[in-house]
Amino acid sequence: MTKISICVKVINIIERGGVFVDMNRNTTIVTNDNLLRKIVYCIEKAIGDDLQQYLRENRQETNNAMILLRGDFINSNLRTHVVKDDVELVSFKRYGWSGRIVIDRKNHITYSIITEGTLCGIPRKKNRQNPHYLQSVLCVENGNCVAKQKQMSLEDFGITVFNTDELKQDFENISHGMISVEEDYRHYIIAYKAESGVIKDIKLRFLDKDFDIVDEVSLMQYIKPDFARLTDIVEVEETTTSEEKNKKGLVAIKNGIKPKLREIEKKA
Repeated sequence: MTKISICVKVINIIERGGVFVDMNRNTTIVTNDNLLRKIVYCIEKAIGDDLQQYLRENRQETNNAMILLRGDFINSNLRTHVVKDDVELVSFKRYGWSGRIVIDRKNHITYSIITEGTLCGIPRKKNRQNPHYLQSVLCVENGNCVAKQKQMSLEDFGITVFNTDELKQDFENISHGMISVEEDYRHYIIAYKAESGVIKDIKLRFLDKDFDIVDEVSLMQYIKPDFARLTDIVEVEETTTSEEKNKKGLVAIKNGIKPKLREIEKKA
């Protein structure tokens, strides 16, 4: 007698408001490799090549604008390299600052991009007069998602907690009707750490409305090695003749913008 092994995938689907919803979306990240690869490229290009080119072409006494320029470059790259067919950008303004949210229409997922340091600071900031845009987005899109491990509530830390109605109204102001609550969207956050124009870590975070982690995956596999940079390092290490000083000098000039990038990243 031949034994046949059958693998059954259990899909938890319910009907909500006439729309069939996969409840696994409340606990597990749905990955779109092609889209994520493009988004990571946009971030990597912005904090590396784009900022370096700006510094080469704009020799200023100070570079205060650089903190905001990184986000501007990322958003411009998203418009150029990501927006197509079922992928759109939501444009919104927050008190003089403009942001973008990526919409994946096919998978009903939205994405925001932020540094790891900024993300960690959002739920900890006290005495907010207005909610951070991610507080509103997570409340509406990820309101039914709950992390397996919960931290202390924000109120326990004395942090202002906005009521649901305030957050929903703010979400409407952000989305301009481009993200329908009835279509059961989920929001993922791409959080990265960068140093000297190089991404050191980048993750896809699925958070609940309290900023606790529901699920997360690394996106480092989408980072392309900088072979040119590796070659520069090897040349410096292997040079032992009198040309060493000259070559090191050339490399130092070539990489002279690195200290500026490092200083800017510490301020961001």
